[in-house]
Amino acid sequence: MGKFFVDSQDVVRIDFEDGEWIEVKEELSQADQDYLLNAMAKAIANGGKPKVEMKLGKMALLERSIVNWSFKDGEKSIPVTSENISNLRLRYRETILKTVDDLAEKASAYVLKNAKRASI
Repeated sequence: MGKFFVDSQDVVRIDFEDGEWIEVKEELSQADQDYLLNAMAKAIANGGKPKVEMKLGKMALLERSIVNWSFKDGEKSIPVTSENISNLRLRYRETILKTVDDLAEKASAYVLKNAKRASI
């Protein structure tokens, strides 16, 4: 029997050449996706002519995806916080975003494949 719910224990570990690693959620929950949408889009009244302001939301995606990492300051582990995530070097951020994108594509492909079967 397959899993029916997103489990916070389902993580993918990204290993870096410098020996560091970062764990990200294998799949985002609906609550994660809603958080991202709210971070990316904001409705503005605009004097009676409503408009939507769009933002990239990369920081929100990183915040919702990263669950653990190996970074230390001496012997002390560095906590996974918004501030620390925002200070990650580009080489880590870009790899994380690419991995999260690949995982989302894999999950979407599964949904589409099974949706086609259901409609036949």
